Amino acid sequence: MRDAASAVLIAAVEGLDLTPDEERFYREESPAGVTLFRRNIPQDDFSAVSKLNQALQSLRPAGDPPLVIAIDQEGGRVSRIGAPFPNLGPAMHVADGRFDSEALGILSEYGQAVGRSLREIGINVDFAPVLDILTEPSNHAIGDRCFGVSAEQVTPRARAFLHGLQAERVLGCLKHFPGQGHAGVDTHFGTAVIDVSLQTLISRELVPFRELVSECPMVMISHSIFPVLCEHEASRSERIIQDWLRIRLGFKGVVVSDDMNMGALPQEIADWKDALIEAVAAGCDALLICRHLDRCYAALDALRTEARRSAAFNVRLEDAAWRVTKMRKTIG
Repeated sequence: MRDAASAVLIAAVEGLDLTPDEERFYREESPAGVTLFRRNIPQDDFSAVSKLNQALQSLRPAGDPPLVIAIDQEGGRVSRIGAPFPNLGPAMHVADGRFDSEALGILSEYGQAVGRSLREIGINVDFAPVLDILTEPSNHAIGDRCFGVSAEQVTPRARAFLHGLQAERVLGCLKHFPGQGHAGVDTHFGTAVIDVSLQTLISRELVPFRELVSECPMVMISHSIFPVLCEHEASRSERIIQDWLRIRLGFKGVVVSDDMNMGALPQEIADWKDALIEAVAAGCDALLICRHLDRCYAALDALRTEARRSAAFNVRLEDAAWRVTKMRKTIG
């Protein structure tokens, strides 16, 4: 059933090929897209992922814009596609961490190589670059995925990679707003509280986002909690998404959640459904459900039920669907 709920859902596939149930889901529910992982990519045969992507695109209704087919291909350890796919290693160490013109040229060419290779196999969104600033040495979840340890280092280096990527018509995504480099807990497994002052947040974490939001169509919201801004996770915070990202930073594109199946959020089904509703109500336009078909159906049920119950939520959901669909129309 094509509706606003399906238009904000970016779902997943469990294996190398679509199962009959998955094929039915993508045909009948028409989600906005899919995120691919290593489990979907034979490392010795990249042509197989092209076939999977073609199969997914063929299931969308006639006249619909292309599905978002996304991946985390940052380089280094967060690279879903292995060699010989372009990979210069962790972002922190590419071009020795420098941000002179020569280094930025290397990063731009690297972004182009990644974008060109993704495009060739049917992937049109890369959840990169990471704009987090590594300021907490124990933060191994982010670690060397950062482009540096200061805003002055991260901003130009991430920009160069982003420009190269998008030059090849692959959309980038800035993450993890408002900045997860100071986290002491991996949000895959639990709650991360980033307890920094408002002045530090403004002068450090927010700088790369403030500089780059006008140059990228997507921003991914962290599941971390920033007590100086809100008692809730950023992904469920209207103050962080609407007041800070939308109004103060002027972002006009698609706000996408991190994976809603992560341990930083409640995972018992009733509470999980509430978290989805709260994320959309707070300003998330696209929800990532990165595993389990039953969770995708549960997400649709939760969003549709709340849209019937609340006129205000229905308006917010329709706005989110419009933003995602508008972005999909830019995918060539």
